[in-house]
Amino acid sequence: MTMALQDLLAVIEAEAAADIRRLRAERHREAAAIVEDAEQRGSSLERSAIAAAEQAERHAGERRLTAAREASAARVRVAHEAAYQRVARDIRAGVLAAREREDYPAVLAGLLHEARLALPGAGTVQVTPPDEALIRRLLSGDPLARVTVTPPGPGGVAVTDGGGAVARNTLEDRLTAAEPELRGLVGRLLAADRAAVPA
Repeated sequence: MTMALQDLLAVIEAEAAADIRRLRAERHREAAAIVEDAEQRGSSLERSAIAAAEQAERHAGERRLTAAREASAARVRVAHEAAYQRVARDIRAGVLAAREREDYPAVLAGLLHEARLALPGAGTVQVTPPDEALIRRLLSGDPLARVTVTPPGPGGVAVTDGGGAVARNTLEDRLTAAEPELRGLVGRLLAADRAAVPA
């Protein structure tokens, strides 16, 4: 059951890698234009600052150069964030469409198994309406399990025990937990692309 979940995560990772490659080409062009623009502005400001005879003009030129560099860095940050948001949106769409996958019953069974391992005394399983019939089939051999339906949401489960403890294990929670790592991965890939841009 955990293997199907790993397979789903591997597929999601492969889809993210494909999206990143596609975005890489787009961001490469954008980054090249940003770098070229920044270099042209920087060179122009640097030449005017050096050419200025007076100290005041030199300081003004240095301030303009710093502002141009900061603006260029801000444009790169905005481009990186846009790339990340696009990848995250595509991955989130894949997660939300997980119920349509053939292996979703195995994925839901894996999520249920892991949640019950996290809270062994759990007797109540909470699921969203689309998962109710499937979870009832998965729990058909467990006469002590009680199923409750929660408001609609992404696939997954929450289990509770009599003391009020809850263990959630949903695809959305897992995606949220993976976001810092995903953001770092996208950042590293875009930085590698930027470093590969010929000067």
